[in-house]
Amino acid sequence: MAAQSSFLTQDPSLKLLLVDDEEVIHRSVGGFLEKMGYIVLHADSAEGGLRAFEEQGADIVISDVKMPGMDGIELLRELGRRSEDTEVILITGHGDVDTAVAALREGAFDFFRKPVRLEELIACLQRTRRYQEVRRERDRIQRRLEALMRSGEAEKRRMIGESRAVQRVTELIQKVAQAERTTVLIQGESGTGKELVARAIHEGSARASAPFIAVNCTAIPETLLESELFGHERGAFTDAREARKGVFELGAGGTLFLDEVGDMSIASQAKVLRALEERTVRRVGGGRDIPVNVRIVSATHQDLRGLIAAGRFRQDLYFRLNVFTIQLPPLRERGDDVLLLAYHFLKQFAADLRKEVSRIEPSAQALLRRYPFPGNVRELRNLIERAVILCEGASLTEREFADLTHHGGEGLGNPDDGSSLDLAQIEERAIREALRRADGSQTEAARHLGIGHDALRYRMKRYGIA
Repeated sequence: MAAQSSFLTQDPSLKLLLVDDEEVIHRSVGGFLEKMGYIVLHADSAEGGLRAFEEQGADIVISDVKMPGMDGIELLRELGRRSEDTEVILITGHGDVDTAVAALREGAFDFFRKPVRLEELIACLQRTRRYQEVRRERDRIQRRLEALMRSGEAEKRRMIGESRAVQRVTELIQKVAQAERTTVLIQGESGTGKELVARAIHEGSARASAPFIAVNCTAIPETLLESELFGHERGAFTDAREARKGVFELGAGGTLFLDEVGDMSIASQAKVLRALEERTVRRVGGGRDIPVNVRIVSATHQDLRGLIAAGRFRQDLYFRLNVFTIQLPPLRERGDDVLLLAYHFLKQFAADLRKEVSRIEPSAQALLRRYPFPGNVRELRNLIERAVILCEGASLTEREFADLTHHGGEGLGNPDDGSSLDLAQIEERAIREALRRADGSQTEAARHLGIGHDALRYRMKRYGIA
C-alpha cells in the first residue's frame, strides 16, 4: 500500500474513463480507483465511452477488448483519431493475448488479463502518466524550439534559450552589431558560446557579407602568432618562401575574432594595440604599413583585470578591447534553458545517428537540471551525443547519464536504500534480474516473473532492455 499511497499523492486529479460491459469491473476496479481519490468516468459500451470522452475528456482510458457492438480495438483507433494525448490500457477476460499484442501495435499503452491485479494496474497507471508528462514536456520544448527557428532568432543570435540572462545577451548583440567599428570583449566560462556570440555580432552587422575569421590565441605557438596575425614577406624567416597575408588583411571589411586573448604574450599584445590604434599592420620582415579595415571582437575566460594587476596584460590594450563588454552566463544559471538545449541536441544527434530517440525521462531531466555543468553548453552537447549513442530505447533515462549521479547527487534516491518506491523502477529491476538468472533466456525469465513471453518482450522494449 506504500506504493499506492505514493501514487495517490503524486496525481490525485488524474481523470480515468473505465469502459466495460461487466458491472463487476466497474464495482471492483472502478470502486478501488475512486476510493484512492481519482476521478473515474464509467461507460458500459465503447459507444458510450466515446460519448463520455467527447463530453468530459479523460487522461487515460481503461477499456475491455470484447464488448457488444464496437470492441476495444475499434475504440482505441477512434480515440487515436480524436486525441493524441490520451493513452489507452486494454483488459480482456478471454485470454486473447494475441489480440492484446496486436492492440499494442495499434497504439495501446499496455494490456491486462481479467481478473485485474490492482497493484499491477496502479504501476501501469504510474508509467502511463509519467510517459504522458515526458511527451508533453518534449512537445512543449519542441514547440518553443520551432518558434525560435521560425522567427529566425535562433539562427540570427546563434543562442537557444529563453532565460532572462540569454535575453539580455541577445539584446546586447543586437545593439552592438550595428556599431560596426566598435570593438567588443566577450567574457565567460569555457563552453558558454563565446564564438557563437561573436558570429552573431558579425552576421547582424553591415559586415556580414565579408569574412569572419576566428583565431585561437592559445592554439598558435608564440613564434608563429605574429606571422598569423600580420603576415610576412618572402624570406622573412626560414621557410618563408613567399609573401603571405595575415588575418588582419584577410579579414578586410569583416570581423576578426581573437579568442582567448588573455593568453597572448606582452610582445604580441603591443603589436595588436598598435594595429588597433593606427589601423595599419606591418608584415614580419616588411618595411611598409598596410591599412586594414577589420572589426575586432575578442574573448577570454580569464579575469583580465587580475592579469593587468599581475603584469601579464597591458592595461591600454584592455581599454581598447573593452569598449563594449558582453558577459555570458554559465549554463547552471540559465534555468530550464538546459532542457531546451538538451532537446535541441537530442534531435540533432538522433538524426545524425539514425536512432529513434525522442524523449528524456523526468528523472533524467531532473539530473540535467541539478548538474552544475562546469563545461557549460559544450559539455551538455557532448553529454547528449554520448547518451544517444548508448540509448537502446526511445527515451534517454538515468542509465545514459550515470556519470551525473556522482555530482550533486543529493535527493536523487538510491533504489537499494528503501527511500524510493518507484514501481516502474522496481519492475525494470525485476525484469533485469530475471533475465540475469535465466542467462538471457526470455522464455525462462517470463516463467520466473509469471508473465507471458509477449508481455515480457513488450516491457523489455519499453524499458530499453536489449
